[in-house]
Amino acid sequence: MIIVKNRDWNRDYREIVIDSIYDSFPPATHFSDCDGGQLVQSRGDDYDEIIRDFSGKRWDQLDHSLISSHHEAPVFMSYWGFLKFLPAFLVDLFDSDTQVVHSVWNRLLDLEYESTSTPQNNELNDAQRVCCILAFVRVTDFPLDTTMPARTPDEYYHNPTPEAAFNVLTLGLHHERITAIREQIEMINDSFVGERWDSG
Repeated sequence: MIIVKNRDWNRDYREIVIDSIYDSFPPATHFSDCDGGQLVQSRGDDYDEIIRDFSGKRWDQLDHSLISSHHEAPVFMSYWGFLKFLPAFLVDLFDSDTQVVHSVWNRLLDLEYESTSTPQNNELNDAQRVCCILAFVRVTDFPLDTTMPARTPDEYYHNPTPEAAFNVLTLGLHHERITAIREQIEMINDSFVGERWDSG
């Protein structure tokens, strides 16, 4: 859940988004039954290292140094493994020297294809998608334009931008869900506009 009201988005953006990630991806229960070999797509040196270093951990137990040493992990992870540790990668995006921007961005694009062949209940919900959008956006990017024409997934690969984040995280969704996510982003936009108006 994204807490929009009674928060100073200009001043506390990072804190608000990270709080929302913890709230939307509860560490104790988020894909808690996915572990070991389920975390990766196949076997090999890179895959074995991921199993070794990520097994037995909840997403909130990954630190920046581990994520940095496995910055390509999102590419090697299974659909479920990536979803399990996605919130840790989102939090890491706020670190000034994060190395997972492109691998997380491209993997999120891959999810659109993979979600068509996996159970619907494993898909990201609307609040989780808003968290993903916000993790790629910074204060200076607001108000965020949610009406830019969508492009093909191939055009977004290797090109993470705040302007494209909304379209990437709503690719392939039904109109009703896109509208609901847009409304949440617009509420946050309004918070920024209101705060800047109040501050002169």
